[in-house]
Amino acid sequence: DLMGAGAPTATGTFCTLQIACSDETTALTTGTAKVTFRMPHAMDLFPGHAGVRASVTTAPTGASLLTVDINEGGTTILSTKLTIDNGEKTSTTAATAAVISDTSLADDAEITVDVDQIGDGTAKGLKVVLIGRRT
Repeated sequence: DLMGAGAPTATGTFCTLQIACSDETTALTTGTAKVTFRMPHAMDLFPGHAGVRASVTTAPTGASLLTVDINEGGTTILSTKLTIDNGEKTSTTAATAAVISDTSLADDAEITVDVDQIGDGTAKGLKVVLIGRRT
């Protein structure tokens, strides 16, 4: 027990995880598992687009959108993937909101982040945020 005997649990408390998926200066490229990490605890993501978001330091431009996927154990958790509209730095303002199909992330689950589409390749500094409650 990391918290010690008799310590209050954090179960059900609001939590966020922010993950850097690239450096700040290199243009993003497409590919799977741009970052891989393990969940530090079980977590129920808030449903809809409230439980996941993405941002960049340098906004994408071009005809196609920056598109990001999040996977648990190799399977996507999104039925509608995260997108960042051209000229924007965050998915929170995207014309099409992400939809989470699997809101329950298991303790120690392997999470990977894929970059499916990059626009014209100018976007830099990708981060992904998971928002929910610890279970």
